[in-house]
Parts: sequence; C-alpha cells; structure tokens
Amino acid sequence: MVDEATTLRFQRRPKAVSGDMRIGWRLSILLLMIFYSRGRKASLAKLHMLNDAMRVNRSREHLDKLISANQEFYSWSIRVEPAFARALDFLVSEGFADWGVANDRTTIKLTETGISAAKALSDSLEVFVKEKEYLRVVAKKLTEQLVVSVLSASKVRV
Repeated sequence: MVDEATTLRFQRRPKAVSGDMRIGWRLSILLLMIFYSRGRKASLAKLHMLNDAMRVNRSREHLDKLISANQEFYSWSIRVEPAFARALDFLVSEGFADWGVANDRTTIKLTETGISAAKALSDSLEVFVKEKEYLRVVAKKLTEQLVVSVLSASKVRV
C-alpha cells in the first residue's frame, strides 16, 4: 500500500555516452570509411580494422605503422565488435549499402543513396574534421592485399 503523503519524483540526469556508442556517429563514420575506400567498397575485415583504428588511438598508431611498413604484420590484433556488426546491418537495411563478394571475401559497397549521404558528410566543413582527414589517407592505403597479409600473419601466430 502506498502512503498518500509519499511523493515520488523522477528527474532526468545527463549521462555521457561515448561517440562510438551513438548510432549517428557510428553510421556516419562507417559511411565515410567505405566512401574513402577504393571503389567505394571494402571487405568486412578492412572495415573492422578501420573501425578499431577510429575508436582506439593505440590501434590507429599500429595501423599507421603497418601502412608505412614500419611494423611487422603480426603485431596487429583485430577486434571484432558486436555493435559495429549491428551498424553494418542497419546501413544495409536502410539502403545505404549492399553486401557482396569480391575475390572470395565478403564486401560491402555503398549504394547511390549511401554515396550521396557520405558525400554530404565529406563535403561538410563542420563535422568529423579529424576523422575525415585521417580516413581520406588511410582508407585508400589500407589495401585488401595488406589486410590479407595482416590476417595471414595472425593465423600463423595462433
């Protein structure tokens, strides 16, 4: 039984949520990762590597060293993140990208709608300034051949 003299109050409190946990951030970065990749498509493995580099500074440093050939392939440990996989599925279900296969590897390619959305993000001078600067260079330099080399080196290490 509730006492009539008792009053319950609920007050919203702000909670900080990191960018990588926000769907708007994650989808936008994902669009840019694919947009700046060759042919506006990328393998699933490449996207996982770029995603890791976008979220963790240490991974970004490793990727920079791998691309400049200053680090052994076996030094990379690819993290698979469930939230990233859900974002990929959302990207496809909303018509921004399509799944495919190229060279026996799962790929994702931007649709016309995806290219249009990514171009708007890319052209904006106010959003994702540092991220776009980084991805413009790294997404093209991280070739599928380099991704395969990293994955092959990881298999040997196991």
